[in-house]
Amino acid sequence: MDALSIGIIVFATVTALLFKFVLYHKISHWMDQDLIKGLAEGDDHKHRFLTQHLNDMKAAKVKRKLQHQRLTDLATEFEQNR
Repeated sequence: MDALSIGIIVFATVTALLFKFVLYHKISHWMDQDLIKGLAEGDDHKHRFLTQHLNDMKAAKVKRKLQHQRLTDLATEFEQNR
């Protein structure tokens, strides 16, 4: 193999990995927003409340599995406090 072939393989591999990384994060963000929209049920105040808590959990590096459970619990708690 010559240098050009190796360069093409390396470029294609790096590009594919970058695409996978970006796509994974975009889909994760879309799933989070879809969950919040579903839990908020059209209530803007509840949507902002859940979005703020999601951002706080991400800043605290809470695991993704726990984030969704906590958001569901917070939505239920929000409704009970109204």
